[in-house]
Amino acid sequence: MRYDITNIAIEDYLLDLMPPRDELLGKLEERARVQGLSLVGPVQGQFLYLQVLAMQARKALEIGITTGYAAMYLLRALEQTDGHLTAIERHADRVEFASQLIGQAGLSEKVTIHHGEWAEVMPTLDHDYDLIFLDVLRSASNEGQALESLELCVPLLRSGGLLIADNVLCSAQVLEEDAPPLVRGIQQFNRTLMNHPQLESVILPLRDGVALSRKK
Repeated sequence: MRYDITNIAIEDYLLDLMPPRDELLGKLEERARVQGLSLVGPVQGQFLYLQVLAMQARKALEIGITTGYAAMYLLRALEQTDGHLTAIERHADRVEFASQLIGQAGLSEKVTIHHGEWAEVMPTLDHDYDLIFLDVLRSASNEGQALESLELCVPLLRSGGLLIADNVLCSAQVLEEDAPPLVRGIQQFNRTLMNHPQLESVILPLRDGVALSRKK
């Protein structure tokens, strides 16, 4: 599944520049292509990987693990920083799939996956994460959930920590004035994010839109 919002030729050019993925990720990319699964892709995966390494993050949180593709990039960086990934996923089949992938990569000891609703799990977590990857905006069940996810993320970040949110441009639907509820929620998320008193933020037109925020 493609969510490209920039020139497709540019997206393909960037993809062609990426080094070959290992066998596990390569098979997952092929499966995603055949079955229409959603993956962050290697360009965004590399972006996540480099963010972890650049800040030497040791404690990361992923909200919405889906297939485990993004988690693999986070974990391979965390392996170098002697860090650990906590993840939340509400779908049991996704937890099983991601766990198997991570296990095949020999990284199971580096991750703790909570099976449950993120709105229920997040308040129980520690408040000192170096980096949070928020990947549930497209799966919100109502207009208010996007903003709720932001409000729950900010307290979990340490000062100087990074929040990375995916799908913030939502296939350019955020440009629509009469948008559906899910998109209206993302529009509100973006406005609040960019004016949040505790965050310094920028939105990048990478894939489906990535927001990068630093907690003051």
